[in-house]
Amino acid sequence: MRNIIILSILLFSTFLSSATEKIIVIDVGHGGNDDGYAIDGFKEKDLVFEIALKIVALNTAEDVKIILTREGDYPLSLKSRAEFINTLNPDFVISLHINSNVDVAASGFDFFVSSENAFSEASNKLAERLKNAIDQEFESNGIRNSNFFILKNVSAPITLIEMGYLSNPNDFKLLTSEKGQNKIAGAIYNLIK
Repeated sequence: MRNIIILSILLFSTFLSSATEKIIVIDVGHGGNDDGYAIDGFKEKDLVFEIALKIVALNTAEDVKIILTREGDYPLSLKSRAEFINTLNPDFVISLHINSNVDVAASGFDFFVSSENAFSEASNKLAERLKNAIDQEFESNGIRNSNFFILKNVSAPITLIEMGYLSNPNDFKLLTSEKGQNKIAGAIYNLIK
């Protein structure tokens, strides 16, 4: 009988600890034969992956679990990404991307949410919090509505962030340097922790 009581206590405490764990998904854009934007030997798919790994490395909180949609350089369809994320039932999702523009003067961080997502109100709040965290370190261009597949089809609060413009010389330096990537990862992690 004593063993049953001890086992019940252990199972209940395990349930409580897993029930209070915050699950955050970082959707790592592109991958495999989908490079995203590329310039001077730098590819969006690699840069967003490096920044995602830096965010994970910053996490020392025992009650926060950060899960990446991809952990290497392989293709992953948008449908597969959304389905995988939905199986995790995360607290929220941040989709990482990098922008480009024919106008090399275009710069700064852009945030996107979808009004077609069932969690659109919570997604807007998440985007606002993320923008505020970023604004302390970098220039941002605000939050916009866009019905990207990933934003519409994830069943959780989600925002997509374009972390600057590779086509802009200043953003390029930020995105391709270790120091710049660490600053970006730190700003995003400040929201997560």
